[in-house]
Amino acid sequence: MAIHFTGLSNQNTINKSERSQKDDVAGNATAKNNPVQSGGTLAEDTVKLSGTAQTLQSQQSKINSLPDVDMDKVEQIKNAIASGEYKIDTQKLANNMASMDSLF
Repeated sequence: MAIHFTGLSNQNTINKSERSQKDDVAGNATAKNNPVQSGGTLAEDTVKLSGTAQTLQSQQSKINSLPDVDMDKVEQIKNAIASGEYKIDTQKLANNMASMDSLF
């Protein structure tokens, strides 16, 4: 049984005649393993990704290609700490800690 995924670029497709030739060569296909429609033709399973799923797949690949750490931001903070210019807003830090604590 062949499943065709539309929207994916690296999938090989097998048409019905190629599939039936492969089944004939195998020689051990039983009726149980060989789905046949009432007209004697092979049934075909297909999956079509929606536009939203294709967009999500594209966005996921873009996200995966991004670095885990923004090194420019890290360097800015390092330089600010080294020069004594990095100021911590203790009230904002406390509020953020309290909001994180409420999640548990």
